[in-house]
Amino acid sequence: MDRSVKRRRFVQVAGSGLVVGIAGCAGENGEDGDDGDEAGDDHDDHDGDDEESETDSENGDGEGLIYAFAPNTIAVIDPEDGEVVDEITDGLEDEGWGDPRITADYGEIYVLRESPSQVLVIDTENHEIVDEVDIGPDPTHMYHPNDDEMWAHADDEGTFYVIDTTSHEVTEIVESGLEAEGHGKLLYHEDMGSMGYATNVNDPAALVIDLEGYERTDYIELENEEEGTHYKAYAPETELAYFEHGDETAVVDTESDEVVEYLEFAGGMYLSPDEAVLGVLDGNSIRFLDATSEDSDELGVVDVDEGPDALRYHESDDGTLYAFTAHTQTDEASVIDVEAAEVVETLEIGDIERPEDAPFLHRSGVEGGGYFISPADADGIVAILDMEAQEVVDHVEVEEGVDTVQYVGDSGTGYTSRIR
Repeated sequence: MDRSVKRRRFVQVAGSGLVVGIAGCAGENGEDGDDGDEAGDDHDDHDGDDEESETDSENGDGEGLIYAFAPNTIAVIDPEDGEVVDEITDGLEDEGWGDPRITADYGEIYVLRESPSQVLVIDTENHEIVDEVDIGPDPTHMYHPNDDEMWAHADDEGTFYVIDTTSHEVTEIVESGLEAEGHGKLLYHEDMGSMGYATNVNDPAALVIDLEGYERTDYIELENEEEGTHYKAYAPETELAYFEHGDETAVVDTESDEVVEYLEFAGGMYLSPDEAVLGVLDGNSIRFLDATSEDSDELGVVDVDEGPDALRYHESDDGTLYAFTAHTQTDEASVIDVEAAEVVETLEIGDIERPEDAPFLHRSGVEGGGYFISPADADGIVAILDMEAQEVVDHVEVEEGVDTVQYVGDSGTGYTSRIR
C-alpha cells in the first residue's frame, strides 16, 4: 500500500447505537471526480463550475438533469423547469434500487438493481440503459474510488465487485468481510493513496483494503467484540478516520492504524465540502465536529426531533454554511445554520412510506446545481429546493414508490428511504 502520497490540507473551520437495516442505508461522502477521494457518508463530489452545470436539453447534454428512480420508471427531470423531460421504462418492473454513482465526466450513472443482482449503466446524454452487469447477491452500496472503477458491495458475500468503467465488466472480486458476509461500506480519499478501509456490520474491526492490490491486507480490532462497524468518515487535515462502532465512534490514526479515541456517540457521518466540518447523526440530534481538530472538538449540537437523515451542505452568498436534512418522520426538511447550531427553516417536501415500529429510516437527498433534491415515495413526487433561497421551487410528479435520485453534475449520491 502506498502511504507516501498522503498530504495534509490546511483549511479553516466554517464558523467557529448502531441500528442497521441490512436492506439499505444512507451512504457515502466525499468522492471527487478528479482526485478520487471518498471522505465520508453521502457526498459524491466532482470538481466543476456550477455555472457550467446547467441543463442544455436542446443539444442533448445530460449535465444538470436529475434521474429519479421509481419501481417501473427512471424519470429524467429538468430542475430548472421542474418537469420530467424523458423516461426510461423498457425492461423495468417493480424495481428495487440501491446506490447510484456517477462517473467523473458525468457521462454515465451506475445504479444498483436489487433483483436480479445487477448494476445498470445509464448513458446520461442519451438517457438510456447501455449495460447490465451481474454482481453478487444483496447489493446495497457502491463506490467510485478512481475514474476507472466502480466498487459494488454484495452483502450476502461481504465482498466488493470491481467494475471497469470502460468495458463494464467485473475485473476483480475483493473479499473484505472477515466472515465472507455482512453489510459493508468503503472509505477512501486521495490523501490516503492506495490504502482504504471497509466497514462491516458483522465485524468488530476497521478492515484495511489495498485498493490497487484488490485485497484485505489487515484489520484493526475494536473494543466491543459484540458490535460491528457501519458508517465511516475521513478528515484529511488530521489524517483521522472515524468508524461507527455500536453506540461509539472509533477514531483511528491512519498513519499508525491505531485507535486513538472512542467518542461516546455514533451515527451517520457527513463531511462538509471544504472537509472542515463533520456532521454526525446522533439519534434525533446532529453533532457538528471540527474535522480539523485532532481532538474532534464539538462545534455545536442541533436537535431535529423529526428524524434527521443524510446531510447536504450549502455555503450561502454571504459565506454562511448551512446543512439541509430531510426528515424521516414527517413530510418536511430542515435547514440548519451550522455555526449558530440552530434550525432556521422548515420546508414541506412530501411524505415517505414508514413501516410500523421503524423510528430509524433513511430518506434520500442529494444536492447539485444549487438545489437540494429529495424524493417522497408515498406521494410519488420529487421535491426540488433552492438552497440559496431556502425555499421549495417544485414538487415534480413521477410515480408512487420513487425513492432514489441522482443529479448529473457536482452532486451528492442518492439513497433509498429505508430502515437504517
